[in-house]
Amino acid sequence: MRASRASRAAARRPRIHKSKPAARPAAPAKPAVRPVAAPPEQVLYRFCKPGWAVVVEKVATALGTRFVCPFCPASHRVPGPVRGFRKMRRAQWIKLRRVTE
Repeated sequence: MRASRASRAAARRPRIHKSKPAARPAAPAKPAVRPVAAPPEQVLYRFCKPGWAVVVEKVATALGTRFVCPFCPASHRVPGPVRGFRKMRRAQWIKLRRVTE
């Protein structure tokens, strides 16, 4: 049995090996450091009873939070999550922001 012309030509041709491309010098690996988010800043807001303030986290995307005032029947709205109440001295009390009703 005779081999076909195509198979004989293929047998004579040198095989071309596909080699891997030349290895590039590796860039120094950067450590996977995630930026640590700073805790939201806390702000004090004064409200209906003199000498008392509400502690509110100052969050950029926060909408108003409605909380029930412990000193009056109304509820107040503050820009951010409420974190508690503080008794203030007069000098500190004057500088605080007022809660919107």
